[in-house]
Amino acid sequence: MLPRLSYIVLLCTSFRGMMAAAKPVDSCLSTTAPRVNLDYAEYEGVALSNGINQFLGMRYAAPPTGSRRFRLPDPPPNEGQLVQAHKHGAVCYGVDPSFPTPDLEFSEDCLFIDVYAPRNATLNKDGGLPVMLWIQGGGFVQNINANYNGSGLIEATQGNMIVATFNYRVGPYGFLANHELEEERNLNVGLHDQMAAMNWIHEHISKFGGDPRKVTLFGTSVGGGSVLLHLLAYGGKSTNSSKQWRAGIAESMYLPSVYTVEEMQFHYEHLLTATNCSDLECLRQLPVEQFQAKNVAIPFPGQHEPALFGYGPTIDGSFLPDRPSTLLQQGRFAKDKPMILGSSNTEGTVFAPQANTTEDVNQFLTAQLPGLTKTALSRLNHLYSDIPATFPNVNITQAPLYYRAAEMLGDSSFLCPAFQFAAGLHHAGVPVYTYLDRIFDPVEVQAGYIVPHTFDTQAVWGPSFAINYAALPGAISYKPGQSNAAIVPVVQAFWTSFARSSGNPNILRANGTPFWKESMGGSFLNIETNNTRMEKISNSLFEKCAYWADLAAETRQ
Repeated sequence: MLPRLSYIVLLCTSFRGMMAAAKPVDSCLSTTAPRVNLDYAEYEGVALSNGINQFLGMRYAAPPTGSRRFRLPDPPPNEGQLVQAHKHGAVCYGVDPSFPTPDLEFSEDCLFIDVYAPRNATLNKDGGLPVMLWIQGGGFVQNINANYNGSGLIEATQGNMIVATFNYRVGPYGFLANHELEEERNLNVGLHDQMAAMNWIHEHISKFGGDPRKVTLFGTSVGGGSVLLHLLAYGGKSTNSSKQWRAGIAESMYLPSVYTVEEMQFHYEHLLTATNCSDLECLRQLPVEQFQAKNVAIPFPGQHEPALFGYGPTIDGSFLPDRPSTLLQQGRFAKDKPMILGSSNTEGTVFAPQANTTEDVNQFLTAQLPGLTKTALSRLNHLYSDIPATFPNVNITQAPLYYRAAEMLGDSSFLCPAFQFAAGLHHAGVPVYTYLDRIFDPVEVQAGYIVPHTFDTQAVWGPSFAINYAALPGAISYKPGQSNAAIVPVVQAFWTSFARSSGNPNILRANGTPFWKESMGGSFLNIETNNTRMEKISNSLFEKCAYWADLAAETRQ
């Protein structure tokens, strides 16, 4: 039996102003509102005049508050009445100081999911539409890509796609680690939130017209890294969660360091001292306002400045039995899921300090990767001595070693892991496609960022539907009529073809675009406006990435 959506009358004017946190899709809504019954709750969404239904702020898990703080997610509670799914749910608290996030509501009660579906999706006769499930970034310390709107991707497929987004716990709420939590089996709960969202999609997406057998995970930054972690989950053993998705896309992929419980316990000890608590139970019962006031970034032991991304996964013996590079080398990953992995050459420019000396560079690097030895730092500075002090068309003067620090961080955590994992997956027979984002925005280039971290999300989602924290005011080159407008349908066609055709980006690619070959020997697709083509990585980058791979034990990757 085909799933059914019921409708009631909703005046267009009654909805104005309800979507302050979301990008507006249409100023006027359809006169009917869709409903969906998920057994535990009946939700009323919004029918937009562009033919898309959106259901915002649905619970995919119970509120992780009170005694549920620092615990694996529980199923969502039963709702006794119709629930309006008209606006986004609250975003999960992050580690302060936060990135600027205007118009967003934050709460500990934040495990919400949004679904965007064509209105006629339930009439599909082929078992349902493909689904793209977005995992947002934020370095496991923020929810930084909250409330992206799926309309652009759906419109790019002429209504042949469903898109879902969700929030998950970050910082101490999602990744606090100590031995008591280890004994409780409550480590890495932020990753378990992601699995709960995947399970929710598997159980309920058919009610929206989606096919639970056709789910593609995609994400940016640590959202892309999370896709990779789910590929490695449980050492590649077949589990219910591994059966709930069939392909993955990791954009601007951030590969997090994965530490032992002992190495990450310093966060727990700091919070005890800062809150005057004596144990874990006290931290659980602390009012969230008091807890959040002490939830600040602190340095790794022995370092002088806080890491950019100080929280992250720990080896837990189950979901993460070892570090990512070790699991890759041992072949302990799912081998039935095609992957797209990519990055830019200048991922680190939005993070790097104005480094004047080699010591400045070393201090910045070891703040992020405290396991790096003096020998490694010396070798790295030699390898990166070829990095210029400026780039063409940059209109500001950077410190002499700014770009060296930027490329070291970018290569270590983003670019080189993409190529390293592409090689390992290809060796195991997994279809894998790699790309480099070389979409240059004049404003970003002039400001010295070149192609900044995650800037390609605007090409993926469409410039009207993605808010990018890296974008400077006036960086509007993806918009219609601007210099990079032509690349948007190219990227969207590759991405949606991959999701719609069981992991092949070429079947439904845009007319006139090159054939994207599987990655081998360092080959990749250069994605650039009016110049998209296949290339191979340079010998210099190959040498640098090979050395970063040798340092996996020091970087904990």
